[in-house]
This record gives sequence, structure tokens and C-alpha cells, in this order.
Amino acid sequence: MVGKSGYYSEVYREMAELIGEAAVIKLWRSYSGLTVTFPRQLYSREYIREYIRGNMGVLKPSEIARNVGMTERRVRQIIHDLKKEGGTDHGKNDQM
Repeated sequence: MVGKSGYYSEVYREMAELIGEAAVIKLWRSYSGLTVTFPRQLYSREYIREYIRGNMGVLKPSEIARNVGMTERRVRQIIHDLKKEGGTDHGKNDQM
């Protein structure tokens, strides 16, 4: 990264290389002194169910799993639950 990233401590230097210095400064101003953990699951459960509902007739479970960061087994469980509920909309193909 070009600029002052060499001035930052290691974690901030890595973030500056990834998202840019301006974003790092914003994060630092808002969260410095706090311990922040990022959950593995990026998307809400509601969104994931809607995404699976809209794509289960279009994409393979393995593709859906990769797109939402879940295991294929869990995606198949949700598909099973959605089919039991009966509220499916095959082929909607929502994009992530």
C-alpha cells in the first residue's frame, strides 16, 4: 500500500492494505479501545432463508452453500424445512 501504512501498528497496517487508509481511520475513530469480533455468518437468517427459497430450484445446494457461507448439509436442511412449509418460489434467482 502506498502512503503512511508503514506508520500503523500491524493490525491497522493489514486493514489499510485491505480496505484503505481512510476506512481504517474511520474504524479506529469509532472502535478504538474496543474488542471487536466478526461473526462467521455475514447474512441474517431471514435473508438466507429467502435466498435459498428463491434459488433452490435454480442453483445446486452446494452453490447456494458457497454463496451464503454455510455447509451444504445445512442448506439441504433449510430446503427440506421450506418444502415442508410449502411456501416455495422456485426459480426467482435472487442475486447476492
